[in-house]
Amino acid sequence: MIGYIIVIFVLLVLFIGVPLGILLVITSFIYNRRERELRNEAEAHRKILESTYDHIWKEIKQHCGLSEENRRSFNNIYPNLIDKDMDDDTMLNWILDCNIDFDPTEYMVVMDNIADDRKRFVAHQRRMMTILREHRKITEKGWPVKWVLKDKSAIHYVPIATNYDRWGKRL
Repeated sequence: MIGYIIVIFVLLVLFIGVPLGILLVITSFIYNRRERELRNEAEAHRKILESTYDHIWKEIKQHCGLSEENRRSFNNIYPNLIDKDMDDDTMLNWILDCNIDFDPTEYMVVMDNIADDRKRFVAHQRRMMTILREHRKITEKGWPVKWVLKDKSAIHYVPIATNYDRWGKRL
């Protein structure tokens, strides 16, 4: 009788335990790889978003004759610059406050120069938000993913609010 129990136990381990173990290893590999890919892609998009900020600042600084001291106030106006219509007077007023010698007729040239950067920013931020959503879905999955996922920490990113439906299609 004990022999039959041992045989049944061994068969159960072979036919149920081993496949479950293999399934857990494969699941671990797939989900950890995907989580790592999303984390790397998010970091790449973060760098693109930061370089877009730097490029817009350099373009405005150079074309409008601004100094590095104006960068702090640029940080305050940057979200509005990304979000607002191109003909918004807030940007022009800010430039004139920073450099009273700026020729207002050059304003549209400046805005045309940064239009592609604005569009690029919105596209990359949209992808970043998709990445964050996909990553959250993976890290919040139930069994067996929660057992095999190595890094469950969130990807931190604070988005700049944009209203792409209002201005994005015009660019």
